[in-house]
Amino acid sequence: MVHKGLNKEAVVKAAMKIIEENGYENFSMRLLADKLGVKTASLYNHVSSMEELYTEIGLHALMLLKQMQLDSIGGRQKDDAVYALAESYRRFAKEHRELYKVIMGIPKVPNAILEEAAAQIIDPIMQVLSEYDIEKSAGMHWQRVLRSIMHGFISQEDAGYFSHFDVNTDESYRVAIRCFLDGLHADGQKRRHDKQEREIYNG
Repeated sequence: MVHKGLNKEAVVKAAMKIIEENGYENFSMRLLADKLGVKTASLYNHVSSMEELYTEIGLHALMLLKQMQLDSIGGRQKDDAVYALAESYRRFAKEHRELYKVIMGIPKVPNAILEEAAAQIIDPIMQVLSEYDIEKSAGMHWQRVLRSIMHGFISQEDAGYFSHFDVNTDESYRVAIRCFLDGLHADGQKRRHDKQEREIYNG
């Protein structure tokens, strides 16, 4: 029997809330059922399995992160947009710590739907990088660099490794992003210089 007023969306949202409050490793269908005030068996009227529920949670988390980044870069360009995107990425990881863990764990789980959706995580970054004078292949390298910087910083911060010195971590993060931008600009200048050299040589 389907519980009145309960649907798949409500089940997924309740599951996400439990995960954020208690951690993904502590999540269970029984805990979810208790939260919703139904029997565990009733949940399977809305999701066929734990795997399907995990898929829906992953998709919702990816969409939330992507939308937060797109909102942050709206109306911004180049360096200003990169800083805004990086700040929104870190804010998501801090405000949705457990959902961020879910996203980072997606490649470890064989799930074709999530793997395909996870590829979209680079869309906001590529949108920003497209404003720079770099080739698409170079943009792919640089988006990897940016993601590595952001995730590396967030992981170190979350583990408590930045708590030993009285230095502002927000400023440290901006320094990290500035280093990324310095490298991006330098690479663009080198590519333009090499192009000019080739044109002169071939001319």
